Amino acid sequence: MASGASLADLSHVALIGLMGAGKTAVGRALAATIGRRHVDLDRAITQLAGRSIGVIFHEGGESSFRDLEAECLAIQLAGHDPIVLSTGGGVLIRDQNRAALVDGATVVWLRARPETLADRVGSGVGRPLLEGRNPLEVLRDLADERHPIYAAAADLVVDTDGRSVDELARSLAGALGGADAPGQTHRVGDRS
Repeated sequence: MASGASLADLSHVALIGLMGAGKTAVGRALAATIGRRHVDLDRAITQLAGRSIGVIFHEGGESSFRDLEAECLAIQLAGHDPIVLSTGGGVLIRDQNRAALVDGATVVWLRARPETLADRVGSGVGRPLLEGRNPLEVLRDLADERHPIYAAAADLVVDTDGRSVDELARSLAGALGGADAPGQTHRVGDRS
């Protein structure tokens, strides 16, 4: 987001981060706060595919899921009415998705410690990357792998540890509107 830009100047707002960061809950609350439609990318994928993410992973593996994810992301970003988009944690793995988000949205990284994320996801039921594995170990590994990618794509970084969904939505709405927002919201310099 350019310096001095306000919410009225923005296109789409895309929330990125690891599973359990609060992308869906905060996205829904932010959309209500700023008067936009909320789209959960994982839900849009299941609607496009006509089957659950677990079934998509089981039938075609992660690659099949990532193909559908890229297709759905392009569809959502092509819309003219600005939305709040809650993405999946691995959306930035593919270069084309990263470029699409950086070019087509204000990207907000919802960041939390792996311990916080593990508490939020519990046993990981319904999350294919956690099936049969220790959630904290997986989340630590994913944090090591994905945090640099998230940092490179983000316009804003919002720390979610110990903060309520409503507090995060208000803080983020303030930051997007150009006002100083309370809490741990950080503007990120030029993305490269």
